Parts: sequence; C-alpha cells; structure tokens
Amino acid sequence: MLKKILVPMYAAGILLLSAASFAQEGKVRIAVSDLIISPAVSNKQQQIVKNSSLIADIENAIRNGRKFELLTRRASHLQAIRNEQTFAKSELAAGDAAQEGELSNAQTLVQVEVLDFNFNRNSSRVPNISNKYRVQDVARVELSVQILDTAKGSVKGSFPVKETSSGGSFIANGVGSPNNDILDAVLKKAAGSIANQLSDTIFPITVIKVSGKKLFINRGNDSGLKNGEKFVIFENGEELIDPQTGESLGSAETEVGEGVVSRINPKFSVVDITKGDPASMATGFILRRPIQISSKSK
Repeated sequence: MLKKILVPMYAAGILLLSAASFAQEGKVRIAVSDLIISPAVSNKQQQIVKNSSLIADIENAIRNGRKFELLTRRASHLQAIRNEQTFAKSELAAGDAAQEGELSNAQTLVQVEVLDFNFNRNSSRVPNISNKYRVQDVARVELSVQILDTAKGSVKGSFPVKETSSGGSFIANGVGSPNNDILDAVLKKAAGSIANQLSDTIFPITVIKVSGKKLFINRGNDSGLKNGEKFVIFENGEELIDPQTGESLGSAETEVGEGVVSRINPKFSVVDITKGDPASMATGFILRRPIQISSKSK
C-alpha cells in the first residue's frame, strides 16, 4: 500500500532544503569555518583536535563529492592568496591573479562545533608480569554541524555527527602513546558523514534513469555510498507552504518502494528495486536513507 509522508522541517536532525534556496545558477559556493570547541572538552584534547586534520578532511570530503564549489577560509591559505595577489602587481607577473576585494564569497558556511572529543590509549597492567601492559587505542568525536546562509545570516540546517574508532588490544612493554592511525580514521569517518549529510540536505539523492528493476542515481564513489545500503524511494509531491509565514515546509511525498545499492561507479550508482512497482518509478524520484524518515501516516 502506498504511503503518504510529509517531509517536515527537520528529519532525523537534518533540515531538508531545495538547492534553489542557496543558489540560482552554477554550483553552490561553500566554505568551512574555523572549529568551535566546547569548553567541556579537556585542554589536552582541545589541543589535539585543534592541531588535527579535521577541517582539511571535511574540505576534502566536500570537494570529492563534486556537488559544491569549495572556497577556502583557512588562514594559511588566505595568506598565501594575498601573497600571490601582491606578486601579481609586480613587474615579474602577468597580473592575472584575483585582485584584492574580488575573491568569491561563500553562499553557505559549514560551522562545526566539537562537543566531545577523546583520543587516548587505554591500558591495564598484565598480572604477574612486570612492565607489561594490555593497551588499546580509542578515538571518539561528537560534533554539531550547522549550515549557515550567508546572505540572510540564518541557520538553514543542522545535524549531529558521532563517530568512534578503535584498534585491537595488544601487549606492550609500556603504556606509550596512541597510534595516530586511529585518530585519522575517526576524523575521516566524521568528515565523510558531514559531507554526505550536507549533500543530502541540499541535493537529495535523485533518480536520473529507470531501467527495468534498476534505478540510476546521482551519487558516485566519492559520496559515501556502500554496496548493500538500503534506501526508501519517494515520488515528489506538492510543496506545502505555511499560510502564516509563506515558508516552505517541505513537500508531501508518496513512498513507492525500497531499493538496495548494487553498483557504485565514479559519478553515478545503481540501486536494485527490492519493493514496489518499477513501472511506477521515474526520473526525479527521491531516495532517502530510512533513518531520515521521521513519521508515516497510514
């Protein structure tokens, strides 16, 4: 039986938006602002996360998704650009670097607050053996991500990100320091989650072609999709407008089936239809992860 669902302002903590609300043409220009770190994070852990690759990992994940034009806001990069602008004014250069005051502004800022962070090595002494310890490296990060519209100064979306990573336990001659590979792993997982949810918020996963029992969707191998991942398929419905504010509240959508990712290509992927009538599906239908569906009315 077909089901109707009203896509609300927030679904699983993610604000669902249309790309048109961010940019009228071309790719959305986006930048990642400096980290905000909660005072609840210890001073030692604050230093670790400040010196980590988290911002670079987030930028790489966003760029690899190929959905946005990524602008830098890192101080070292901006200084390098300023230096090149100065060089461009000299007699040694052709002068084709961007002029001061002509750098593009971001339409959207991604602001990341670190609510919790821990990277350490747990240890316990091995009984009856001197200077031997059983150790395990663990990294945990909890983030609050906000999507800011720079034109209006408004918060357009927000979602939480929680990731953990740990290594296997082993016997060591001393406690020592945790392996940085564990830290790198948890930061890359968090960055990938941010990029995926950001992309899904502004550009929902969309059917670009239907062929038999297969759907071709606009996500490739840099989008974080996994073979075997399940999705719910929806037909777009009428946009719903708040009569008091004129604000779009999302759209009424009809659930038409379910599918599972069967192949991931560089720029698109294939989803096998596991539930529903393929003949009822068409280009433009939307796929959502089940966790993003907040409620259903029968």
